[in-house]
Amino acid sequence: MNDHIEDLLNQVIDYAWDHNIGCSTIPLHEDQGPLVDTEARLIILNNKWPNENELPFQAAHECAHILNGDNGKLRYTNQYTKSRTENDANQRALSIIVPMYFANIPEESANLDQFMNDLAIPHWLEDSAVKCIEHFYESD
Repeated sequence: MNDHIEDLLNQVIDYAWDHNIGCSTIPLHEDQGPLVDTEARLIILNNKWPNENELPFQAAHECAHILNGDNGKLRYTNQYTKSRTENDANQRALSIIVPMYFANIPEESANLDQFMNDLAIPHWLEDSAVKCIEHFYESD
């Protein structure tokens, strides 16, 4: 894992801890995505996930489920879904990760494509990412 991705993951984990959410990274089969147990307020990340760049967004997404008040044990998927619960978690995950990613990047250097590629964020979240990035720089 490169240093930038590892730093972002650590920031998301710190954010989770600050919100009384536990986070554990364990080896699972490489096709098993992360999961969240909302009642236990616990996120489980797979440290054998084939694309490590996805881990910061996955962690933010699972954290969002808890912060959104969702219930149950939920497993992350990067597949498109019409589920309002998943969409709301994706939106909140972007609001968590965008300020972390762009914290030291001047607005004129902000690059949506690099952000999406660096974190392997699904392409269907591009419009939401644009809005979140714009909001970040407007409130900065």
